[in-house]
Amino acid sequence: MNSVLVLLLVTVAGYTQTASIKQQPGNGSVGSTVEQCPDTHGWTEKYENTSYGFTITIPEGFQGFWNSAPCTSDAEGCTCMSDHGRIIPLSQKPYEHERHIEVFASHGADLDEPTVAQAIAQHLKWIRKRARRHGLMVRKRLGVTVDGVRGEHVVVRYYDKRMKAWLVEDFIELLKDGSEYSLCLRTPRKNYEHDMQIFDVLVASFTFEKPGEASKKVPND
Repeated sequence: MNSVLVLLLVTVAGYTQTASIKQQPGNGSVGSTVEQCPDTHGWTEKYENTSYGFTITIPEGFQGFWNSAPCTSDAEGCTCMSDHGRIIPLSQKPYEHERHIEVFASHGADLDEPTVAQAIAQHLKWIRKRARRHGLMVRKRLGVTVDGVRGEHVVVRYYDKRMKAWLVEDFIELLKDGSEYSLCLRTPRKNYEHDMQIFDVLVASFTFEKPGEASKKVPND
């Protein structure tokens, strides 16, 4: 995996599961028909997350990459933490470190009774640590409904101290059955108008699914 993507991996607590992943034509993976761990290749088209029960369609022309802790592999297959979602670089290789869309789900273990407001507060706290003093502006904060679940949509512009550049984070926080779902676009300010359109397409594709439900659906003629 590209070194930039490795830096973007998020290590989180979760149950360990053993999975033997084989790429087959049409299953959303990219590459040859060989046995691989899911953190070694990109995914296209429809992606189904059975750990947290949601699906997205990765925008045409882009790939989604594993954004959980790295897997380990041996002769028996792959041992991976829970699958928390995908990260989708929006630039060409070598990928720009802070220009991507990420969909990330977790059980909200850090909060006794998680709420959407608490999830947003944590997200903004993380941004403030990166932002120059007085360099953060909340441009939008309003309610939003995604696949029948009420959440909040926030757009923040800030000056990133490490990048020495103005960035925009456009993110949606949702809460369903005790799990938190974060859909986030992070991009340089100059790219925001363009990248926002790609983000909107992905958000429109987001649906909550019971494990295995999406694969059982029969397409309409």
